[in-house]
Amino acid sequence: MIGSCWRGPLTGALLMLAGSLAGAAAATQGPQQRVIEATGRVLAALEHQAPQFEQTPARIDARIREIVQPHFDFVRMAGWVLGKHWHNATPEQQLRFGHAFRQVLLSSYAATLRAYRGQGIEYLPLRADPAGGEVTVRSRTLQPGRAPVVLNYTLWERDGRWRVYDISVDGISLVANYRTRFAGEIKAHGLDALIMRLEQHNRTGEPLQ
Repeated sequence: MIGSCWRGPLTGALLMLAGSLAGAAAATQGPQQRVIEATGRVLAALEHQAPQFEQTPARIDARIREIVQPHFDFVRMAGWVLGKHWHNATPEQQLRFGHAFRQVLLSSYAATLRAYRGQGIEYLPLRADPAGGEVTVRSRTLQPGRAPVVLNYTLWERDGRWRVYDISVDGISLVANYRTRFAGEIKAHGLDALIMRLEQHNRTGEPLQ
């Protein structure tokens, strides 16, 4: 997704976070409770449905779209990633970039899901006051024989629901990483060229260099 050092822990963490939460109780849950419950639900689904996913990889994409899209603010993520270029973009460019960027993320989740083998998760005290409308949910993904991966999820409250708009792995922000990477490409080749490259990646499945 952003290089081999990100692909496994980052996309796996995002996928685990984005479990399906239904009903009125989900809408009123605090951000950390949403993360904890979502993680448990998705891990259980992966454990019970892994054989079916391995036999029919296309089901992975459908499952990811089902559980992820309602719980992430892809529009805000796209806007933050492009920065000033988002505000200077036409509505059509915003729409095309947002769609292409979302597909890039979802494709990475699918790749992670195919290789998923299970990890333990430890949650740390919540950072910031939920009453302020923005929080960081901190956790550590435990890996046997290796140092834990520190995963921080940044959520904000919109329309009474908490949604993720950034995640960092060992202090490295997803949004900041893409923002820096894409800024150089836009400066060199323009926003349309970046959009076309992402769209080409989504059509062909070629690695995103």
